[in-house]
Amino acid sequence: MKKRVYNKINALFLFAIFLLSTLFLTFDIKQVSAASGNNCPMIFVHGIYGWSKDEISSYNYWGGNIDIIRNLNSQGLKAMNATVGTFSSNWDRACELYYYIKGGTVDYGAAHSAKYGHERYGKTFPGIYPEWDEVSKIHLIGHSYGGQTIRLLVELLKNGSAEERNYRGFYEAGGLSMLFEGGKSWVLSITTIGTPLNGSTFVNYVNNKNRKDLYISLGGLPKLYNANPKYDFRLDQWGLKRQPKESISNYYSRVKKSSFWNSEDNCIGDLTTAGAEKFNNSTGTFADIYYFSYSGNNSRRHIISGQYSSLTTSTLSSKVTGSYKQNNTLPFGDKAWWPNDGAVSIISAQYPFDEPHRTYYGTAQKGIWNVNTTIENWAQEDFVGLGMRKDYNKLNSIYNSIASALNKLPK
Repeated sequence: MKKRVYNKINALFLFAIFLLSTLFLTFDIKQVSAASGNNCPMIFVHGIYGWSKDEISSYNYWGGNIDIIRNLNSQGLKAMNATVGTFSSNWDRACELYYYIKGGTVDYGAAHSAKYGHERYGKTFPGIYPEWDEVSKIHLIGHSYGGQTIRLLVELLKNGSAEERNYRGFYEAGGLSMLFEGGKSWVLSITTIGTPLNGSTFVNYVNNKNRKDLYISLGGLPKLYNANPKYDFRLDQWGLKRQPKESISNYYSRVKKSSFWNSEDNCIGDLTTAGAEKFNNSTGTFADIYYFSYSGNNSRRHIISGQYSSLTTSTLSSKVTGSYKQNNTLPFGDKAWWPNDGAVSIISAQYPFDEPHRTYYGTAQKGIWNVNTTIENWAQEDFVGLGMRKDYNKLNSIYNSIASALNKLPK
């Protein structure tokens, strides 16, 4: 009898140990699962002509008639959009982006502002993610020119600016911005969408033809901007703020005549193939950051000429990009550059030349460009819902896929 009781107690004891071990194992699995991803915010950075909800609330840069940022947040993710200068140089935009995220008064740098002749300080921002630091990292997502802006921001965070650090008068002129100190590993990933990583042959054309007015003439968009008097190109450092009740046409005229275009401190110099090559030679990938790129193809090859043009509209940018030739060293402007998304060559949007890259199949590697397969029949503006195609299901699917890939990265 005692033996039976002992056996029952022993069995119950062993069963209890089994239950406890199962519970602990389950707990450990849950802990590992929760720790395997990250909850870092995704910061979205627009290309040229971008706007914020404060400026235009009726139409979204990120989504057009839908709101990509809100849709991502409704899924429990953290998504925020930033606003920087429309036609500003990559440098000025990167400085603005830093303070837009972190908070504070924009400091373009004592050396930089003296060199180009604009104000050193810009707007003051409250910060959309003030806790941003080594522990509270972020994902940076840039569309078009925004992809180059986020790359430069990371370069400054990592290495700072020797020119600013060595500038003889920065202490007397207000001190050195933390951005130019370097040594900051604050970014977990970079994602570029339709970005001219190796520059744009269309911008080469604009620059060579001295057709800067092409950047002011925005087709149907002036009507949208004119109906929203808060919108401007965010060129305050150049004294080019849009005045209350000023028409968009009058504002365009002032911007067009400004000395801003005569400097090298604007988007055109940075977006040429030569400007992109210069930038790519001064930076590279960092071993602790994930890199992703997305490209689209919205062009077709003409049987007779062999040149490419847009599938949806006969846009000048697509025609130029699809046939551009130049006399400098290849591959800048050869036939490999002709297939395009209506504005950017596919070959330029995939990865910076001479930087490590691989095709992305769902498992990402750090310090290397994880290149997604080119999306066919998809234009530059389709990536943000502003194109001729209104395939919002596909658009949401693309950004859900991006968010999923970023969210599962180890922190």
